[in-house]
Amino acid sequence: MKVLRKKNLFILVHFLCWAIFSAEVLYSHPFETVTVPTTFWIRQTILLITLMIVFYLNYYLLIPRLLIRQKVWFYIIIAVLLVIVVTWLNSTINASFNLNEFAFNRPHPSAHFGGFDRRHFFRHSRFDLFVPGMNLLVIGLGITISFIRKWQQELTLRQQLEQEKISSELILLKAQINPHFFFNTLNTIYSYTLSDGDMARASITKLSKMMRYVLYDAANGQTALSKEIAFIRDYIELMKLRTSVKTKIDFIVSENLKEYMIAPMLFLPFVENAFKHGVSSIAEGYIYITVIQNADGVTLTVTNTVYETRRVSEDQSNGIGILNTTRRLELLYPGKYLLTTGMINGTEYQAKLTLFL
Repeated sequence: MKVLRKKNLFILVHFLCWAIFSAEVLYSHPFETVTVPTTFWIRQTILLITLMIVFYLNYYLLIPRLLIRQKVWFYIIIAVLLVIVVTWLNSTINASFNLNEFAFNRPHPSAHFGGFDRRHFFRHSRFDLFVPGMNLLVIGLGITISFIRKWQQELTLRQQLEQEKISSELILLKAQINPHFFFNTLNTIYSYTLSDGDMARASITKLSKMMRYVLYDAANGQTALSKEIAFIRDYIELMKLRTSVKTKIDFIVSENLKEYMIAPMLFLPFVENAFKHGVSSIAEGYIYITVIQNADGVTLTVTNTVYETRRVSEDQSNGIGILNTTRRLELLYPGKYLLTTGMINGTEYQAKLTLFL
């Protein structure tokens, strides 16, 4: 349906252009008398048809097969020969209709343009300069339209390729994040099977719920903010099963959240990184996670203790999940996010992500 509508629009535009072209250019006559010979209109109609043939022959045949393929000189030769043939044909028609000998009775202001006598074309010469000029004009228009159209097609193709590249990259990044998360989680469950069967079963239940989110909700390009938060809450509950009492975990979410749509699994790598570096079985510490919503968007803040034996640079603290998430943010929210990560107060690591929705 869309293709048909586009084709009909194309035909309508060409029809209107040729109508204006014929009315303004071809059917203005240089005769001094009000009465114009019928042969003149016949000649002009033939000229219009000839120009249309030249335009479409050039547009659909010569330009694609010669000019676009870099056969420039061959194209120029063919185009010049085409103009010569059409000009000769027009001169022959003029002679057949006796338009070259048509009498001009008295001076007429419209017969002159810029000091040039338009009647000269009919009275004194069989070689009408108007005709080759018009043919060169339609050939030039054909070249211009063809190259504009080619440029638009190449621009559209580049945009499609770029979009496909971005989509492929996002799929790859998500594929890298998800196995990274499940690898850590399955390790945790495995440790439970050796020590506490009830805890292992509870972990499997949590994990199955989270897998449904990953397989169905996260498979789409966007998910509801409430579902993303519920996923993070399930992850935290799962991680609490293996965290000692020495690590305090707080998860605070703003009340009455608006149901924004966001890219799925953007928050997980920051929370996962906190559990990776902020948990100890012998030293006290904490993980503090907040999701705050305001008029501009939503902000996730993850702060965790960094122990002396694990204190590393910011670049080393950022795992593959955070690096991939940063790349996803650049692709999905260009200019619409703010991410800061690093050490604060010497003993804490904080990741703060704000999405401007």
